[in-house]
Amino acid sequence: MRTIRRSCIATAMVSAAAVIALGALRAEPPSSAATKPSYNANGELVAPEGFRSWVFVGADLGPSYRSNPDEPAKQGKPAHDATIGGNFHNVYINPESYRAYRETGEFPDPTMLVLEVFRGETRDAKGVLERGWFEGKRVGVEVAVKDKNRPGGGVPWAYYDFRLDDKSKPSTPAQAKPDASCYQCHLKHASVDNVWVQFYPTLRDPE
Repeated sequence: MRTIRRSCIATAMVSAAAVIALGALRAEPPSSAATKPSYNANGELVAPEGFRSWVFVGADLGPSYRSNPDEPAKQGKPAHDATIGGNFHNVYINPESYRAYRETGEFPDPTMLVLEVFRGETRDAKGVLERGWFEGKRVGVEVAVKDKNRPGGGVPWAYYDFRLDDKSKPSTPAQAKPDASCYQCHLKHASVDNVWVQFYPTLRDPE
């Protein structure tokens, strides 16, 4: 009888432990699949999907860049004229790289930053907007990728500009731009590892 009782108690303890473990597993939030750059057979970058669920790092409206940033800015010239408007730029970073940057202050390899460009509009279809700008049609998708294993190799960061179809979606994979067109400017003027952290509050400022 004692043997049977001990066996029953042991079985009950195992069952209870299994229930607790199962409960812990159910309580654990589902882990998202790692977001990494993907390339086709020609070495072109495939447009990342679902990036709007990534970490939003910042936005700007109608930026323009000085032809020679090393020269002093002209006095009396406003840095921005709100009446000009322009395109909206929304920037997202893959979650793994965001967490790593927050922990270490460095962008890991690989890292992806997606820039979405929207036409600035002042008139909405319902006619309710009296003043101000809103994001209209998407007119561009660009991606910056830090990937030492990317096809063709080269500098640490590569930049891609996707063509959009009639539904404003990337229509085909994109080839990396020449290094001189983007990389050197980012290297010289971006505040952290080729990334314009100075413009992105989610990366720049403490939480």
